[in-house]
Amino acid sequence: AAPLAVPAAAAVPAAAAPVAGLKSVDPADAEWVSAAAAALGRTRTGRRILRDIARLQERRGSPTLILIRPISNNGEFRYDSDLLVMDAAHRRLPPEESAPILAHELQHVLQRDKNLPADALEMEVESYTVESRVWSELGIEPKRGSFAADARRRLRRDTDGFLAWLGKQYSTNRLLHGGTIESYADWLKAELAKSERGRRRAERDLAKALRVVDAMRAEGKPEAAVRSFLQDDVEPVERRLRDISYAEAWNERDLKALSAPEGRAAFRKYSRGVIRRARSLSRR
Repeated sequence: AAPLAVPAAAAVPAAAAPVAGLKSVDPADAEWVSAAAAALGRTRTGRRILRDIARLQERRGSPTLILIRPISNNGEFRYDSDLLVMDAAHRRLPPEESAPILAHELQHVLQRDKNLPADALEMEVESYTVESRVWSELGIEPKRGSFAADARRRLRRDTDGFLAWLGKQYSTNRLLHGGTIESYADWLKAELAKSERGRRRAERDLAKALRVVDAMRAEGKPEAAVRSFLQDDVEPVERRLRDISYAEAWNERDLKALSAPEGRAAFRKYSRGVIRRARSLSRR
């Protein structure tokens, strides 16, 4: 009889090389993180960002965590949870197309460590400037018609026009450029007052919802029905209260920083540098 054919051993994929300062939440995404970081590392701007991210891990003793999941935009950095989230669509893209977006979000990670006002529009200006530089250094362009392509086109065409447009896209952020530290602080105080009003409304809504829960249980409603009401009417208000408390904490921190001469000086210096670097990409 003919000898049995021995099947060839299945190829074992090489383990993704770890990237200093970065770690995927899901180990299955480690290869994506490694490939996107490698593409980013082929650019001058990307190498600077990856170097600073590695140094950030050294200082605080933990890496920047990256979560990949379906979201409503390309990527986002969540200040409250200190988590970088990339849209799941990036798994299907060449790493070169993901690298500029990753650079944008990693710049936000680095900004968080600088103790600058969390809602300064300069943060977004800087991240879009970084993103645009990476697109240029990779020699590719974002997908035609995308938000990334629109932002890059506006930034390269006219800095002042870009700033006005970006302010409309990020309406909850405030630009220091063109204003004063005092007006920025007044805006923060107004935001705190708005949060206080929102918190009082949310606390009233929560009290009403919890009274409904008590009534349902008093009448012997099934616990499954109570849980459904909790999910639909109680938990959203609790999340609202949580978000308000986070916003208040950031605003109070920023007001405290801006009350000190060194904090005001650092913010002015940062704003001027960001606008100068944005202008360096613009035709006018």
